[in-house]
Amino acid sequence: MYYLGVDGGGTKTDFMLIKESGELLSFFRTGTCHYKEIGLEQFEKVIREGLQEVTKTAGLKVKDICFTFLGIPCYGEYKADIPVLNDIISSLLSSGFQCGNDVEAAWAGSLACRPGINIVAGTGAIGFGRDPEGNSARASGWGYFCGDEGSGYWLGKKLISNFTKQADGRLEKTPLYDIVCTEFNLDDDFDFITVVHDDLELKRSKIARLAVLLDRAADRGDKKAFELFDKAAYEHSLTAEALRGKLNFTGVDEVVVSYSGGVFKAGDYILDPLRKYLHSHKMILKKPELSPAAGAAFYALQLDSEFTADSQKLQPIKNKLQKEEQKKFIN
Repeated sequence: MYYLGVDGGGTKTDFMLIKESGELLSFFRTGTCHYKEIGLEQFEKVIREGLQEVTKTAGLKVKDICFTFLGIPCYGEYKADIPVLNDIISSLLSSGFQCGNDVEAAWAGSLACRPGINIVAGTGAIGFGRDPEGNSARASGWGYFCGDEGSGYWLGKKLISNFTKQADGRLEKTPLYDIVCTEFNLDDDFDFITVVHDDLELKRSKIARLAVLLDRAADRGDKKAFELFDKAAYEHSLTAEALRGKLNFTGVDEVVVSYSGGVFKAGDYILDPLRKYLHSHKMILKKPELSPAAGAAFYALQLDSEFTADSQKLQPIKNKLQKEEQKKFIN
């Protein structure tokens, strides 16, 4: 039996196909399936091509898939769109499936479908939690205009603001200033306006990529970079605390919080302050067990009635999938 997980995001969509034993059969990565950004026609194309590629690599056909879980950006946020998206997916798959917001795939991966909270910080930011009773809730994820605090885009915007202030003397220059000048070969500081408008095109995904420059600045001891990572960590701790308040973790000494998304590739620069803030709220930070794509595939398998009826089967499958991911090192 074969199970498919789809993890959509602001910049990419990952497809992972596994066997019921947890063996990883194939993986395919393509562009975003964020239908509010690319439109429904392109959304359908991304999903169709992903299904074709991931099954072809495994030597299978789409009809061979037993069950699929798809984590789709924005899913559930516009109620009128839910049946439209479901109809599109139904036309592409000949077997059972379940759609959810992409944060559910992240939760399924980071916590291997167990109770707890997951924070996503990629292009955008959102949190999702599930308690021991099976109740679920989300917080943050209001979009780049209304919120998404602590996201790559949010950090990219903060970097732009700090650079411009350092460039014209409103703030003292830190290593961040030189890093930006070098990265974009700026002969004149005001050339950065052209970079932001023409090269980065004011696009969320491109602005979000600026966050990696904060990593470099932090490597050079930049106090502003440390400050921004601390502020991002604080925002994520607020999301975790909000989720704990919405869910029932009565009797749980420390609520487990995990994480996923490109912002966390900054490592201890963001994880250390996040760990500190969570500890003050009696929450504990845990390293992700699986990638979101593997989590989505594992969740698809768990949603199959055969495995739902016997949860003891799931642990060795998760362990196998975890080893498969480590072996094949999918970033």
